Amino acid sequence: VWSKIERRKIMEQSPDMHNTEISKRLGKHWKMLKDSEKIPFIREAERLRLKHMTDYPDY
Repeated sequence: VWSKIERRKIMEQSPDMHNTEISKRLGKHWKMLKDSEKIPFIREAERLRLKHMTDYPDY
C-alpha cells in the first residue's frame, strides 16, 4: 500500500528511473520509517488481504 503511493511519487519526479532503482529506494525509505508511521499502511494491507480472501475464497 505504502510502496504503491510512494512509487507513483518517484515516477512523477524521475520518469526515466529504472524499476530496480525505485524498488531499492523504496526499501531503504521503508526501513527508515518509524513503526508508528508504518502502522496505518500495515493495517490497510491486512484489511485488503482479508477482503481479498473473502471475495475470492478459492484463489
